[in-house]
Amino acid sequence: MTRAEKGCINYELHQDIENENLFLFYENWENRELWQIHMNNKHLSEYMKVTEGAVEEFTLNEMTKID
Repeated sequence: MTRAEKGCINYELHQDIENENLFLFYENWENRELWQIHMNNKHLSEYMKVTEGAVEEFTLNEMTKID
């Protein structure tokens, strides 16, 4: 679903090699405005409800690429 959203360049789920309970979503967007639209989508709020209590920690880092 996310990969089909306007502005999504890539959206990849990674799992830690040593800790199978540690996951990382790595995603790139054409611009911050399109990413913000994604972050306010209904399916993301549904995900947060479904995973409530199952996620120990959620860290969000907004970064920019350095060329």
